[in-house]
Amino acid sequence: MTGSPFAAFDQNNFDAEVLAQRGLVLVDFWSEACAPCRQLGRLLGQLSEEIPSGVRIGTVNADDNPSLIDRFGVRGVPTLLFFKDGIEVARRTGVDRRQVLKKLVETHA
Repeated sequence: MTGSPFAAFDQNNFDAEVLAQRGLVLVDFWSEACAPCRQLGRLLGQLSEEIPSGVRIGTVNADDNPSLIDRFGVRGVPTLLFFKDGIEVARRTGVDRRQVLKKLVETHA
C-alpha cells in the first residue's frame, strides 16, 4: 500500500522475507482497487501497536504478484496469511474485527 509502514513483499523477496523467517509473519494480500483492502490496512496499522514486537507484518500487491497469488491459492483480496517459522498456520479472507485478528496473532506468536 502506498505509504504503508509495513514491509513490502513480492515474488523476488517472499521466500527470504517470509518463509525463511523465524516467528510469526502476517502477509496481507491486497489490491489498489479494493476498498476492504484499505480498511484491513488501517486495522493492521492499529493492531501493529498492540501485538508482540517480534511479529512482522507485510503486504503483497496482488495485482503486481500473480505468481504469489497462484502459489498460495489466494482467491480474493484482502486475504491475510499467517506464517509461523515459514509454515502457513492460518488464513483469513475479508476484513475481521481487530479483536479476532489480535486473538489469532496471540495464538500463533
